[in-house]
Amino acid sequence: MRTVVVGHAFFTLAMFGFMWAVQIVVYPQFRSIASAEFPSYAAAHGTKIAMALSLLGPTEIIFAGWLFLDTPAGLSRTVVFASGALLAAGWISTAFFFGPLHGKFQGPYDLDLINQLITTNWFRTVIWTARAILAGWFLWLLLDVDT
Repeated sequence: MRTVVVGHAFFTLAMFGFMWAVQIVVYPQFRSIASAEFPSYAAAHGTKIAMALSLLGPTEIIFAGWLFLDTPAGLSRTVVFASGALLAAGWISTAFFFGPLHGKFQGPYDLDLINQLITTNWFRTVIWTARAILAGWFLWLLLDVDT
C-alpha cells in the first residue's frame, strides 16, 4: 500500500508545484508579451502546457482512483474521497471553463482576458494546494502506521 500513497503524493505534489508556477509566473507573464506576438505565444504556450499535463494529469487521476479503490488502513476513505472530489472539480473546471478561456487567447491581445485568467485560476491553485496538504497528511499517516 505504500506504493499507492507515495505515487499519489508524488503526482499530486507535482501538480501542486505546476499550478503555483503557472499562477505566479506563467500567467502574469502573458501581460508582458507584445500585442502582435501574443497569438503565436499563446498557441505555443497551449501546446507546451498540454504536453506537460498529458503525463501529470492522467497519472494523478490513476493514483487518486487507486487510492480510493484500495484505501490503506489508517486512511479515512471519506477524506480520500474528498481529495478525489477536489481533483474532479479541478479537471471539470479545466475542461469546461479554463480550456475554453484559453481558446479565446487565439485572438488579439486582451489584457482583461489575461486578468480574468489570473484571477479565476486561483480556484485551481487552491484546489491543488488542498490536495497537496491532504497528500502530505496521507504520507504522514502512512509513516505513523509503519512506526
